[in-house]
Amino acid sequence: MKKFLFILSIAFALSVVVTSCSKKDPCEDIICQNGGTCENGDCKCPVGYEGNLCQTESLPKAVNVTAIKILKIPATQKDGKPWDSDGTQPDIYPSLFTLKADNSTDVRLWSSQLTKINADVSKQHDFNIILPALSLTDMNQTYGMFLHDSDDGNVYTSMGGIAFVLKNFVQGRPSTIKLDCSTCTIAFELTVNYEF
Repeated sequence: MKKFLFILSIAFALSVVVTSCSKKDPCEDIICQNGGTCENGDCKCPVGYEGNLCQTESLPKAVNVTAIKILKIPATQKDGKPWDSDGTQPDIYPSLFTLKADNSTDVRLWSSQLTKINADVSKQHDFNIILPALSLTDMNQTYGMFLHDSDDGNVYTSMGGIAFVLKNFVQGRPSTIKLDCSTCTIAFELTVNYEF
């Protein structure tokens, strides 16, 4: 019996020593979010996320615009006159500018090489961008998307535009960015992808 108690006490002492010497898994209490994985107590975040638990969506390094759709077109000029002097529908093309602090145009980043002649103002119109895609890298820059009516003799009239800041549209990484408002007579939809 003494031998049994001696062996039992040695086994107990060894279990205490082994238990106290084993290291705790550094990832045991860490729950990484958004597909992150824990390595040595730190979350390794997937592309597009950051933070100690991968809880924050990163702003992209670039938003690439691959196509532009015109969703709404004003039927007439502000004074009620038709866009073209011969009374036909407008000959439209979009363009994208950076804007200054007062929302005046600054640098033209892109202008469609295609003009849609006598564009039906009751329909939507697609403008695909020739590759490479138009890459917008400043998420805090105010951009302006404009639509123009092209007339004979290289004369164009602005039909209107919408100012926007990319960081206000990229949350959730939508595949399209809609530029519209309840009082707007013009609207656009940008097809985009992201670089991180």
